[in-house]
Amino acid sequence: MPILRVLGVALLALTLALGLFWAMDVNYAAWVGAWLAPKRQYAAGFGVIIVFGLFFTWFYARFIGDKFPGPGMVRGLVFGAVLGACAIWVIPYTLDTIAGFVGNTQVVYGGRGIVDKDHKTADQQMEELLTQVEPCPPIRGVKPPLAKLTRDKPWAPADAWKGRMLPFGIAFLLYGLVIGALLSEKFDPKK
Repeated sequence: MPILRVLGVALLALTLALGLFWAMDVNYAAWVGAWLAPKRQYAAGFGVIIVFGLFFTWFYARFIGDKFPGPGMVRGLVFGAVLGACAIWVIPYTLDTIAGFVGNTQVVYGGRGIVDKDHKTADQQMEELLTQVEPCPPIRGVKPPLAKLTRDKPWAPADAWKGRMLPFGIAFLLYGLVIGALLSEKFDPKK
C-alpha cells in the first residue's frame, strides 16, 4: 500500500471526524490546543491533531490493517473505540495532572503563585482556559447543526467525561471506520 494512500486516508478520516466535532459544536482543536498553548489554541490543537492523526493512521495500516481476523471495518471501529476511550478518560486526566505540576512548580519555586491583573493564580488561570473553550465558529454562515446534542453537557473540563462520551465516541468511531474500511490490507512501506 503506498504511503500516499495512507496520508490521503488519514486526511479524509481527520476531516470527517473534525467535521463531526464541529457539527456537534465541540471545539476539539481549541480544546486540545488549550492544554499546550492556551493563547494559540487553534495552531497548537490542529498541529497535534494532524501529527497524531497521521501517526495513528500509519500505525493502523502497518500493525493492525491485515493482522487480525474479521472485517476491516470492525477492526477500524475497535481501533477508533480505543482511541476514543483514551481521549475521553486518559488524556484529559494526564494533561490536567501535568498542568497541575507545572502550576505547583511555579508556586513552589517562585515563592508565590503567578498572578495576573485580576489576582488569579496560574492554577486559576489555567483552569479557566481549559474549561472555557469557545464554541465552534459558523462556517459560511452555517452554525453547527447538531449543537443541541452537546448544548447542556459540559465536556471541556478534565472531569467532564460524561459530556465527552457522545461527541468523542462518535467522532473517533467514524475516524476508525474510515481507516478500517480503506486501509485493511497488507501495508508495504516501500511502495
